[in-house]
Amino acid sequence: MKSSRILVCLLLLLPLAVNSAPFAITIDGQKDAYYNTLTGPNNGWIWIPALSANDIGPITDDADKSANHWSAWDDTYFYVYTEVNDDIVNLNNTTVYLNDGLELKVDVDPGSDDAGVWSTRLTAMDSVDVDESVWPGVDCLRNNDSNWAGPEFPTHADYKQRQTDTGYVLEFRLKWDWMATVNKGPIVPAVGNQFGLALGHNDNDDVTRTKTAAWAAVLQDAVWNNTNLMGYVEFMPDHKLKYVPENLRTPENVNANPEWYIPAGTGVSEKSGAPKFFGLAQNYPNPFNPSTTVAYSLKNTGKVRLSVFDIMGKEVAVLVDGTQAAGSHQIQFNAINLTTGLYFYKLQTATQVITKKMTLVK
Repeated sequence: MKSSRILVCLLLLLPLAVNSAPFAITIDGQKDAYYNTLTGPNNGWIWIPALSANDIGPITDDADKSANHWSAWDDTYFYVYTEVNDDIVNLNNTTVYLNDGLELKVDVDPGSDDAGVWSTRLTAMDSVDVDESVWPGVDCLRNNDSNWAGPEFPTHADYKQRQTDTGYVLEFRLKWDWMATVNKGPIVPAVGNQFGLALGHNDNDDVTRTKTAAWAAVLQDAVWNNTNLMGYVEFMPDHKLKYVPENLRTPENVNANPEWYIPAGTGVSEKSGAPKFFGLAQNYPNPFNPSTTVAYSLKNTGKVRLSVFDIMGKEVAVLVDGTQAAGSHQIQFNAINLTTGLYFYKLQTATQVITKKMTLVK
């Protein structure tokens, strides 16, 4: 009887023992168990799809460039683990940001006067993995010395790259003490504190970057030197982080499609490019003259209509009108016969409608 009581007590204590396991992240290019506890943007996991391309240019589909991004924090480090879909991986340009890889742009103190942007990059492969005649043998995690506070720099213990069948994995940690500008910082890790952030997964399919899948409040490449375009991250309990694609400095800068960043699958193995949602990207270029590209995704196969209207509501062009398969799509719009002005383009199915603005300048 006594032994039975002891066994019952041990079984009752077992969940407590499991839940009290210490937080641990190992920088080895493998997904740590902690990241499996994250469920979405409210606690540290975001999906960055092809539709989130910034204003450099459109991305073909999720297999071309997209990423799952997990992150965590403790008193010392900001941890990031990201699985990237990329059908062509290149490090063949001597300028770091023109290669495949991830850029982080940080506003260290978004609640005060603008103190400038702190930034870092991690390339898709380490310098030892590519032709040294093309790629200089530099520490891949830091951008340049002026971006770092304090006497130390990241070492190989702080980052790891790994190639996969569908792209690559990047894992790294950044000390909060490093994340400072000349006038502000470093970031103080504490529940309720916030910092500005923009993420950019750069894509080089030939010899230079031609597109970037981004997370920010405003999807513009100018985020590299403009904190007003960034979203923000808030420290949450239990090492979690909340991702909000809105700007704290300029409240009107709010990402129009936050649902894009909500993960709906299990990660990088989903390389088919099949979308997780119905979506319409900003046309590129915009403003344009006379042609522009419109990218969109369909979650289900069905009847779709994509049309263009002037500011009076008159339909001036029909780009698509028929049945299309689920997936990512692009189409060129030539406005050679239209006049300069603001136009609207609308994507419509039997159950959903999205409308966006485009500007023709001749």
